Amino acid sequence: MLLGTILVSARSVAQSTGQVRLLMEPAGTTSYLLDNEHRMVQRELNLLEGPHRFVFWAPERKMLDTTITVVPDRVTEVRIVLRYAEEYISYRDDLRRYERGHGLVRHVPAVVAGAAAIWAGASLIRWGKADRTLSDAEEAYITLADPGDIADLKGKRIPDAKQDFRNARAQFIVASGVFALSAGATWFVRERAKDRQPPTYEDKERIRFEGLTGWNEGPGRAGLLATFSLSIR
Repeated sequence: MLLGTILVSARSVAQSTGQVRLLMEPAGTTSYLLDNEHRMVQRELNLLEGPHRFVFWAPERKMLDTTITVVPDRVTEVRIVLRYAEEYISYRDDLRRYERGHGLVRHVPAVVAGAAAIWAGASLIRWGKADRTLSDAEEAYITLADPGDIADLKGKRIPDAKQDFRNARAQFIVASGVFALSAGATWFVRERAKDRQPPTYEDKERIRFEGLTGWNEGPGRAGLLATFSLSIR
């Protein structure tokens, strides 16, 4: 047994080491599992020669499981680019649709109600002016003595004033109805919107990654683990 231990130690000592330099993207948030044991964030490592398993992960990204072969006495530079996870892409699309629909539901009826209120106010002012114009024309018809003026009032000014009065009244009624409907729609859709919840995102890749590591540590613990793993090589 002692002889076997000595032989294994001799083989380990005889192995050479090489350096691995990781260019990870996204930078600053990518971590990885080294050789199924150690969760790390370091960009440069000194490792024993030969193949080493790396499993890379970053928030919202898809895990990348790969093997990097370390060449003795050389720097092996590897660029790692993590793609967005399919679940995150779906969540992002759902969130955009929710925000777009939520904005339309909340703002379009309110804008229509505001425009209808302005229209109703303008129609009321026009109705009032038409009423005064008609009243003035009818009073003038009673007081005027000139046959030409009377004929003009009777044939043109009074009929025109009556038509303007009817048009202004009808426009006010329509504008008031549109305002009432849009105001009711604004209240209704906002009440319904209260029950709508934005989509949520569950990072399943993170769950898988932490299941591989067996740890749920923060950056500080990851650094401690990395320091320990490097010190034994």
